[in-house]
Order: sequence, then C-alpha cells, then structure tokens
Amino acid sequence: MNIAIDRVPRGEGMELVVRGRLDAECADELRHAVVTEVRRGSHAITLDLKDVGFLSSAGIRVLFEMQREARQAGGDCLITSVSEPVRKVLSLTRLDRVLMAAAPQDGATTLPPSAARDIEMNGLRLVGFQPPAGAITVVRHGNDRALTGDAAETVRVRLPAHAFAIGLAAVADEAPAAGAAGELVAAGGAVYHRPPRPFAAVDYVLGAGALVAEADVVTGLSWHGYPGGRAGFEPSGEAAAVAIDDLTASLLEAAGCDALAVVIAGEVQGLVAAELIRPLAEATPLDHPLAGSRETTARWICFSREPVQAGRTALVVGVVCRGTTPPPVEGLASLGPGGARGHLHAVVFPHRPLKRAAGDLAAVIADLTASEPLAVVHLAADDRPVLGGGRSELVRGCCWFAPLAPAGGAI
Repeated sequence: MNIAIDRVPRGEGMELVVRGRLDAECADELRHAVVTEVRRGSHAITLDLKDVGFLSSAGIRVLFEMQREARQAGGDCLITSVSEPVRKVLSLTRLDRVLMAAAPQDGATTLPPSAARDIEMNGLRLVGFQPPAGAITVVRHGNDRALTGDAAETVRVRLPAHAFAIGLAAVADEAPAAGAAGELVAAGGAVYHRPPRPFAAVDYVLGAGALVAEADVVTGLSWHGYPGGRAGFEPSGEAAAVAIDDLTASLLEAAGCDALAVVIAGEVQGLVAAELIRPLAEATPLDHPLAGSRETTARWICFSREPVQAGRTALVVGVVCRGTTPPPVEGLASLGPGGARGHLHAVVFPHRPLKRAAGDLAAVIADLTASEPLAVVHLAADDRPVLGGGRSELVRGCCWFAPLAPAGGAI
C-alpha cells in the first residue's frame, strides 16, 4: 500500500499529513517530501501521523534521518499527531520524547522562532537581513592581456583564513602560472583550482595552522576580511528558485550600496557557467579566448549549454554592482535581466543543507570544505532566445556582503 501525503501550510512552517503505512517500502516517499520542504525553505516541518496504521523500524530510521537533516538546516521535523499503533511503538521504544513535538499551549506547536527582519523584493525574500557595518577593500591583480596572447605577468597572492579571491590563477608552485592558470576560488583559508583542460578534476589546498595557501594570479580580485552584512534568501510566492541577478540586485538595493563584495552559499537549481579549458601559455595574438569568433572561443572556453549542477551546493565569491553604476573594476558583466553586473566564481560541492538565516560564514565554509569539490566555474548569463543557457538560479541559501572601499591600487 502506498502512502498519501498532503501539504498544509501552518504559519511559518509546513505540516505534512500522512495516510498509510510507514514501512521499508513506503517510508522513502515521506523522506522525499520532507527533503523537498527543507529545500523550499520550510524548515519548521510537522508531521500528522494520526492516519498511519503501521510504523516499522525502517520507518523510525527515516523519521530520525528527516529530523537530522531539518536540524542541520536550522529547523526541525517533529510529529504532532499520531494514531494509537504509532503512539504505542514510539512509547515502547521511548522515542516519543525525541520525535514528537512538546504538548501545544494555547493552540501553538513548539517550533523554531521565525526570522525577525525579513525583506521581500524582486520575487524573493531576504531572511534575517542585517546591513554591513563596514566596507571592504578589493584589490585587482594582474590584467587581461594574457587572454589576448600577451605574455602573462603573474602576482603571487597569500591567502590566509580571512582572505577571499577569484580569477584565473594556479595554486602556487615552481611551474609557470601561464601553463596552469585556471578558474580559482579562495574562501576562508581554502583554495580551489580547476586546471585548464577539458574534464579536469578540481585541485585544492586547505590552509591549517602554519600552512597558508598561495596562488599565482594571472588576472583576478582578492580581499581580506569577512563581509559584515548577512541574510538568508529564498523564493517568495510560487517561484521555485532565486536568480543570481535578482538576488544581487536585491542586496544592492537593501544595503543602499552601488557595489558589493559578496559570498553566497546556496542550494543549486542550475548554474550557467564557463570554464577555461586550454592553458594561456598557448595563446597567440590570433588564437586566444577573446579572439572574437565563436569557433575560436569554443577551443578555449567551455560554456554550459543549459543550467548545470542541480541538486548540489555552491559557494559563490565575487563582486557585484548596480547596472546603472559605472563598474568599479574591469570585467563586470551582466548577470541577467535583474539588472546587476558582476564577476562571480563558484565552487560546487555535493548537497549540504543550509540554515534558513545566515549564520557564521567561517562555520559554513568549514562545513562545505569537509566535502570533496566537484567543480570550479565562472558564472555567466546567456539570455539569447532559444539558444541561450539562461541565468544561474539557487533554490535557497545564505549570503554575506559588504560595500567596496576604494584605495590605492584597489577598487
């Protein structure tokens, strides 16, 4: 017998009303329903099991796993109503105190508190928005001449735990950087690098103790310091995901800034991305990534033909500005019809649940870096009719941000 599951909104959360049996054959259907709610941002999940006639040990295991995943995302998954057979199983195993919600008072169920400072705009909700307290100085390294066949002059950049960087670079060693520079992301002491060849595996260095990673940067940006502003984000209304351009435009508007340094951790709906697949040492004045013809560009850069990496978690680092503002640094391109421009790189990990409101960025980075990286990409937007790949979208996540402060040799 298959189970039936109905969704019933309850204030800030979602109640799942279950009918049938919770056994080895059917319990995974409930697991899928709860995981779907977590990814939608409904972390205050309650289960009505009063029409469940049987609960096996396999079903109990699934209930435990669902509760653990919801709590990892900053919420909870608790049982509020049970049938007599289910109550008997939970009582005899002494699991009722673990899996069931506390007795309601005044008709309210014990659930996690909701965020207090939410902002809705551009079809999304910024959860627990906190404005930044100070600015960040972003430094430009190298230049784009290596992309047009000129000799690459690299800059060795030290990347301690409080540093962030993106660009075309190589993890520092004795080899010439022009032969190894590829897409790079550095965040919180971790450095991720994709070598410039097709189907390359991601290499990485995790700083620890006296070990501080360094990168040889051909062209890129870096800054020191954790951004002070923070917010969770999720779609509002019936939208399934949040577009990167809408998210960054909303952050710029809510923070009252023309340009921001941003770090975003998000569960991926789809990324539109590009990757360098040939070493810049092979570039000539007639054969280089910016030569202009589609055929030449395709030999240098791999573009996603459609959004990729769905169901995974990405850490995005970069700089964004309003579309109506003179760009604070070279190379900022449109992120989509939302109006923001930016230079963003992402490192992609297996799916990791994220809390609804933005917490400590260092802790989020540490949690992500416990997993093997799957990809490092440059985010792009391709809004051509029919043929275009579209724009990058995230189901939900958290972001940290700070306004840019100009300085000598910086932006």
